[in-house]
Amino acid sequence: MHFADFVQIRLSATSLLLFTIFGQTVILGFAWGFAGAILYTGVLALPDNVVRLIEEHPTVLTLIVTLIATALSITTSMFFTFALKEALRHHLSGPSITLFKLRTAIALSRPTWVLRRKFLKLSLLTLVVYAMVTFLNTSWSTLLLPTLVEWPVVTFGTELDLGSAAFVNQLSTDLNVENANTVQAPAFEVLNVLTLLSGTAAVDTQGGVETSSMFSFNGVSYNQSTGGILPAIQEYSGSSAPPGSNVGLAFTGGQVPVNTSFDWGHLERDAGTQGISKNYSITQQGLTANVTCQPIDRSQNTFEVTPYSVPGPTGSNMTFITWVADVNCSGNLNSITSFTVGLANGLPDNATQGLLPTVVCPNPNSTAFNPYKFDIFMAGMYKYSFLPTIVCEVTPYLTTVNVTYNGGIISVDRIGESSGSTSSSNFPLSQYIATVMNYQASSNQAVTKNTIGDFLTAYGTSNVSVMYSELEDYWRGIAEFSSTQLRSGYSASGVPSNMARSTSGTMYIETYGWRSRSRTFILLLVVITLIWLATVLAAGYSLVQEKITASDPSFDFSDPVDLIIAASGGRLGSQLHDEDDEEEHHSEDVVIRFEDVTDKMGRRMSKKRLVTVGPPGTP
Repeated sequence: MHFADFVQIRLSATSLLLFTIFGQTVILGFAWGFAGAILYTGVLALPDNVVRLIEEHPTVLTLIVTLIATALSITTSMFFTFALKEALRHHLSGPSITLFKLRTAIALSRPTWVLRRKFLKLSLLTLVVYAMVTFLNTSWSTLLLPTLVEWPVVTFGTELDLGSAAFVNQLSTDLNVENANTVQAPAFEVLNVLTLLSGTAAVDTQGGVETSSMFSFNGVSYNQSTGGILPAIQEYSGSSAPPGSNVGLAFTGGQVPVNTSFDWGHLERDAGTQGISKNYSITQQGLTANVTCQPIDRSQNTFEVTPYSVPGPTGSNMTFITWVADVNCSGNLNSITSFTVGLANGLPDNATQGLLPTVVCPNPNSTAFNPYKFDIFMAGMYKYSFLPTIVCEVTPYLTTVNVTYNGGIISVDRIGESSGSTSSSNFPLSQYIATVMNYQASSNQAVTKNTIGDFLTAYGTSNVSVMYSELEDYWRGIAEFSSTQLRSGYSASGVPSNMARSTSGTMYIETYGWRSRSRTFILLLVVITLIWLATVLAAGYSLVQEKITASDPSFDFSDPVDLIIAASGGRLGSQLHDEDDEEEHHSEDVVIRFEDVTDKMGRRMSKKRLVTVGPPGTP
């Protein structure tokens, strides 16, 4: 029993055709609506609970989508072929046609294809229809199958602006109060090791070999260096412990609020989507420094180290040495005192003991301090004598950086001055950085060794230029960490609006869903739309013909059995005799017509007779 016969038990031919148009239109509307929703939103993500199920049962997703696509494809094809069969039934009930055109009509209604060089246009038509119907299942599967997508969500927020006038004034006030050193000292002592690590982690080339180090502060992991930024994403904000009263200059760790929001746009219902993984790219304010190390120019600067020996306990064969390093940088003075032990002769052991006096000049607390740049003097002595007396010029500056948050690691893309950043004349900020470096310079020296001296011994003694590069990275890393620590301290209790600046970026959610692929969707929708259009035109033609002349719905022109019965009752056999080889496919030019068969009373019976109406070659 054919589909039309089955349905017509309860529906008339007109109702069935209207239902075909309606059903095909609903399917087309679903396809366009679904594709339109994807094109409108850019990314259509599945809920997190569905994504988790897909991760647990990936093959089930393919099975379900294939079943849905197959069902839609079968339904679409069924409506299409039914509409064509009905149009064929009405068309063949009227004028005469050649056998090849009958064959073409049958091929279109199945659908299948025929190829004849003599009838290229009709052959091409069958190929196109066959390709579109065959492509239906692939079209639906491609349209409906969710894949891994990266969903961009715009982020925006605020952070502490180290260059704002309000912050500059506040920091200047805090640094110049009478008890500023008392407030800072505990923080410097706690952060002493972290400051050292921030410098060594920032060295990206050790001994001429590129390295990648991690640095952690306040529960946050940075790739090599902090870049002078504060985390702008909540899950990367680190410690959740209240900082208590240790804020501002006294900050050593604790929870720092994050003020970042997400613009979900018209997909507000998807707010909070976690997906499989997330990463972020945020544009923030950073702080770094240009550091250049080179041999001292003694025409402008002097660096002298004077020892003062005191004998040790009787019989100890050792002395206590006080070293005073004095620097004169273009008329500005500073000094630092270090303590070591030596041999009985009052000198350290060249093989086991080393001194690396390091002095910041001008003094960060003097009125002569330059907010644009300052110098760090270093001289290796005894086992560190491989390092000559050098000067590292430090120029701190605020800049805009691109920060990537991925896999629990924060990476800062540094932007040099040549990329558009500008130097900052922020006096108290430069003063604070120089103070941290000055403190670190003195704390690195122990009684028999120097931490940085040992670092250079391990990674760069054979190449002076490599040592210079390592020291430049080292001091740059400390400058960046200092600003991160300072930014954390003044953000811990909230950032006033007059100290805030905006941040912007994008959160990328990796999840399952659909992403706008306009060219692909256009191709798929063209196929589905053309099939809908052919269905509607064929059904519309049948509806019009049904009003004019009703035809027998029980006869199926595409059914081989019905055709054999019709041909046996007509005069077709006499036209299908053997022909010459030169007349290949001659029989396909035979012109035929279907006639109704009547009974003795002249009433039309539910069968037809296929007869020829002209000689071969009749147009």
